[in-house]
Amino acid sequence: MNKETLFKEKSVIRTAIIVGFITVILLGVYFFIGRPMMAFVGDLDALQSYIDDKGVFGILVFGLLIFLQTLSTCIPGLPFYLGAGFVFGGLKGALICDLFATIANTVAFVLGRKYGRGLLYFLFPEEKLNKVEELIDKSSPKLVHILFMLLPLPKDTYAWLGYYSKEGILAWFIITFIARFPHIFIYTYGAERVLSNQYGFIIAGGVIATIVYLIVLVYIRKRKNGKWKR
Repeated sequence: MNKETLFKEKSVIRTAIIVGFITVILLGVYFFIGRPMMAFVGDLDALQSYIDDKGVFGILVFGLLIFLQTLSTCIPGLPFYLGAGFVFGGLKGALICDLFATIANTVAFVLGRKYGRGLLYFLFPEEKLNKVEELIDKSSPKLVHILFMLLPLPKDTYAWLGYYSKEGILAWFIITFIARFPHIFIYTYGAERVLSNQYGFIIAGGVIATIVYLIVLVYIRKRKNGKWKR
């Protein structure tokens, strides 16, 4: 067995171990932290009573749940966004969720930039890191950032890798907050409309969001193929 083959085998084994380790950690976070959090948010009457009783402190606790959900990368955000829409209303709920999700994304961004691949190897497979590096190198870093936050892409995972974009912390925070907002608002405002039995908004919002996403994807593909002249 030559050195190149041996190196490849060791690389495969190392990747498998890292992926297995990450999977176990994420499953533990989901079952022991995520599920109790979602159960709490899912009981809307209890959540409403808690927020009403605790006031500002209750909002901060809810924000902390959003922060942990976002930072985890494995706990789904939809139940929290819907819960926020029911309890706080569409606009206020979206602003609360967006603020704390952006803070979490910024923490991930800072940690990724500080520790680099030494940390990311324990969170993601090397193949995923290489793909993100290649994507950012071949595109506009800010455009990649905006698209990940605007479109239904793995935003919270990208936040850990976003330091490759070389953005400053303030620029990262502002872009993330603005670009995440429409996606969150669709859920929170839709949940608020459900309380009034106004299902038409949800359908219209879904159609509009789909059209916007398709337009953006067509634009990206045409730019990639060099069909549009600068």
